[in-house]
Amino acid sequence: MPNFDYDRYDAYDSGLQSSHSDAYANNGFVISFYHMISKKHIRFKAFITTLNETYSPDYASETVFGRMDPIHTYKNTTRNITLNFKVPAASTGEAYENLAKAQTLIQMLYPAYTDVNNALTVAQAPLVRLKVMNIIRKNTNVSLTSTPGVSISPQGLYDSYSSKDNVELGLLGAIESVTVQHNIENENVGVLEKSNNTILPKLIDINLSFKPLHEHPIGWNENNFSQPSFPYGAIQYGNEGAPSDISFSEESEDNLSDDYAEAQGKNDEADKKGKAKNNAAIAEAESETASIMDELIKGTGKNIGTLLNYLGFGS
Repeated sequence: MPNFDYDRYDAYDSGLQSSHSDAYANNGFVISFYHMISKKHIRFKAFITTLNETYSPDYASETVFGRMDPIHTYKNTTRNITLNFKVPAASTGEAYENLAKAQTLIQMLYPAYTDVNNALTVAQAPLVRLKVMNIIRKNTNVSLTSTPGVSISPQGLYDSYSSKDNVELGLLGAIESVTVQHNIENENVGVLEKSNNTILPKLIDINLSFKPLHEHPIGWNENNFSQPSFPYGAIQYGNEGAPSDISFSEESEDNLSDDYAEAQGKNDEADKKGKAKNNAAIAEAESETASIMDELIKGTGKNIGTLLNYLGFGS
């Protein structure tokens, strides 16, 4: 992984602030993007101003006559990430590279094309991997094994928790929007004048919305969660059903075990049972509604007959 060293652009414009922050970023405290099409990557040394995650379960609701609450059928759970960060520059070399990185990020939003009979056709969508240290990353594959007589300690869990500075271990997804603010108009920030008709922003604000794509089945299989370390790679000590021995390893997306396929099959089966149960509840509610309507009709007929007899129209 290339190190941060912006002084290579301009040996006469070296700054202590840039050098100190370079050393900090070289320890992995960065925001990285890995482009799935070109295999290129960029790493930003930045100040994070917003990092929000939204998890949204989606249900199909059906209202049944005579039932107070609608019947909810689960559809899916989506995840959305909002990330805003500021990229400052302490030298002209750093300002130049920040601008170049912002440009590369924008280029990552466009697809790959192929030429078919002199007509351009989209060949691949512009997916990326986003990594924000240990918070936003690809789900860590946790091997859960049981060793008789051996229990892991809280200290052991804590010591095992870590994240690698590897751009290929970022969270797979699609960038839905990117806003780049150059702060040229901000008098408190200003710009660096490189030469005639050429400026470099001192501070670039980047705001983006990211939609993750799950690479593994996510859900419960009886009392066990299919991905115990989802989404932050942390295991809570003392949780009911916690394994006696835990090992952590970050693996590539190709190393999927048969357990995931088995879990997916069980999840599908549970989903079918749930839908059948909901359908049965709907049928039962409709049957109850029909019975109530029959009683109302019978009662209305009796009341009308009594009224006619009272008025002298009865036989």
